[in-house]
Amino acid sequence: MSGLNQFAAYLFSSGDAFFVGAVLIALGRSTTWHFRRHRAAKWLRLVTILGLIFLMLSITPLPWWLYGLCLIPALISLNVAFRADDQARWPRIVRRASACGGLVELLLLASVTAELIERHRLHVSPLATLPAEVHVIGDSLSAGIASEQEHLWPNLLAREWHVPVRNHAQAGATTTSAFRQAEEIECDDCLVLIEIGGNDLLGGRDSQQIEADLDRLLLRLSPPKADRTLVMFELPVPPIPGGYEFARLQRRLAHRHAVRLIPRRKFAGVLFAAEVTTDGLHLSSVGHRAVADLVLRTLNPTR
Repeated sequence: MSGLNQFAAYLFSSGDAFFVGAVLIALGRSTTWHFRRHRAAKWLRLVTILGLIFLMLSITPLPWWLYGLCLIPALISLNVAFRADDQARWPRIVRRASACGGLVELLLLASVTAELIERHRLHVSPLATLPAEVHVIGDSLSAGIASEQEHLWPNLLAREWHVPVRNHAQAGATTTSAFRQAEEIECDDCLVLIEIGGNDLLGGRDSQQIEADLDRLLLRLSPPKADRTLVMFELPVPPIPGGYEFARLQRRLAHRHAVRLIPRRKFAGVLFAAEVTTDGLHLSSVGHRAVADLVLRTLNPTR
């Protein structure tokens, strides 16, 4: 994968394209309005259109109604005539509401603020102390596909923290089969790292069934009498069918079960770096080292 393709994959899968899109929409609208009497105005609208595309393809799991409030006024404003002699009542009303009133910019600011707050609320903080033991629930990104088990990121984590790390991950695991992994965990006070859902998403499973299975899995991992810390990787979601629903259900269930998330933008930064995969999907030894470093940077106990 070339450097440009890697950057594009990171930008959209991490969700950062949402912020780029918001800036482009605001910039496009302001420049189009400023040069509304210039022949270049129609071309400057392309900046707004590009921003709308970035916003939608970012797969940021905001409510649909908020997306609508941002996108509909912006789309309407693209069709408003900017000629000074235009006396049509409807374009004039829309122009004043959508351009002069700054409605779109205000809604974009509200959306960006909502996304930043949501990221802060769910994302994990460093641990207070080292856990007595660590358990890993996952698929081939954690289980590996080669025989060199010492290079797997759970094993690297064990060597760095000097605590037992039991890796329950299995290649090809889904939110359904991962329930069997959860049943192997018997500790009451431990850290459980959850890296699951990629095979469900890429396999095109129904989002309602994924949500039901993941809900069942998290419920099993957080029994009432156990004092476990649950940390889940927020998966980078590409702009594919079902991506938006998966991103929303993962955050929704994290709220429901008090699960903290390793941010998707940080995970995407690892997965779309150079030489971290062997085939575009499975981690190389460099990739396992990068994931271990991500966990260490995110969770390492404060000193």
